[in-house]
Amino acid sequence: MEPNRLTMSDGERPYPRTMGHIGLAVTDIDDAFEWYQDILGLTPVMEPDTVEAGVGHFGKLAQDAIGEDFGEMKIAHLATGNHVGLELFEFEGVERNDPDPTSAGLSHLCLQDPNVQATAEHIAEHGGEQLSSKVWNIFPDTPDYQMCYCADPWGNIVELHSRGYEHMHCNMEY
Repeated sequence: MEPNRLTMSDGERPYPRTMGHIGLAVTDIDDAFEWYQDILGLTPVMEPDTVEAGVGHFGKLAQDAIGEDFGEMKIAHLATGNHVGLELFEFEGVERNDPDPTSAGLSHLCLQDPNVQATAEHIAEHGGEQLSSKVWNIFPDTPDYQMCYCADPWGNIVELHSRGYEHMHCNMEY
């Protein structure tokens, strides 16, 4: 593979990119916008708004990005505590997601919370679901490093970690 000439010279590693946002399609954007605020504590950035395919600048941009005449969609933006965005979409006729973590494509998003058990219970009490049979210790003898898989009410998988990504994985052996 040829090196990216904009970020590295031959033999140098590229600078790690930052994550900007993740986009999820949901069946009810108004409910999802409130759920991600109230249940998971994300910060609202842009309230749900309607975009028509090919109408106005953003309608043209969205039509080009999606690649089809989607008619009309709703879009909203939220942000995590470390400024990674969550972009929500509602398209007419989209049904609940039934993700297959073994298929190519977006598998899940992961949020950090020091109290994984309480957050998993909170998700389940508010229309979501705890998918893991229990909250797991990543390292068998270290209860400070926990994880659990859940789903939001629209079927998107939300993994919970008690620590940051690098702390969780830097010394793991599979």
